[in-house]
Amino acid sequence: MLVGSYNHKLDGKGRMVLPAKFRGELGSSVVATIGIDRCIALYPVSRWEELLLKLKDLSSFKKKTRDFRRVLLSMVSEQEIDGAGRILIPQILREYAGSVSEVTLIGAEDHLEIWDTARWEEHRAEVLADFSDMAEELDEI
Repeated sequence: MLVGSYNHKLDGKGRMVLPAKFRGELGSSVVATIGIDRCIALYPVSRWEELLLKLKDLSSFKKKTRDFRRVLLSMVSEQEIDGAGRILIPQILREYAGSVSEVTLIGAEDHLEIWDTARWEEHRAEVLADFSDMAEELDEI
């Protein structure tokens, strides 16, 4: 399971080191694309293939579905994890997430999210301020 958070810096080439804890679960490559809430999503290839099947089943007759699929898939990049445990974060994804160099890697159970650290701290503070109310609305827990 991919959980926890880690602060990192991107190097001058836009690469970051993945924590050793995650590398075993990710395999030798990851699929990077835009995430919800202006972050970058990293998926293990097997999980990405499951998502592709779900996307394929969505109706092409709905504009929002077409637009979502187009943008999500147009920004996909498969990235090999190099011998030093690094991956390249493509410039287009860094721009989308607002990441310059300081990033926070968030485990989100079945995938990872890369956030600009300042944006993550702001988002986390907003969620924590409403955390008790959120828990009240979660019937399944």
